[in-house]
Amino acid sequence: MTSFVQVVWLLSALLLTVSILLHSPKGDGLGGFGGQAQMFSSTKSAETALNRATWLLTVLFLGTTVILSGGWLSIPEAAVPIAPPAVNPAATPAEIPQTIPAVPTPPVAPTVPQNPQNED
Repeated sequence: MTSFVQVVWLLSALLLTVSILLHSPKGDGLGGFGGQAQMFSSTKSAETALNRATWLLTVLFLGTTVILSGGWLSIPEAAVPIAPPAVNPAATPAEIPQTIPAVPTPPVAPTVPQNPQNED
């Protein structure tokens, strides 16, 4: 699922870059190449369609950026089952991995040596 969203994110980034470069604020911009202005009946409808496409790609790009950076598609570590280590039944006790207790044992208080009472 994450790889699909990454592909959508990458394509939206590339298409957003192209759509921004096609805008013509004062002149023709890059929209003049290849006769793209003749594709629509009027310049106004071409500009309106390009604006809508740019806004759609902007929302798609920002939405997928938030989803990917939030890590909402990754599986949490606690949900992934961890297989126990394989143990060879013919292994010697030195070769069998020692298990770590699930609950740590509480620390033991140090013993204080007792001083014998001096009887004078």
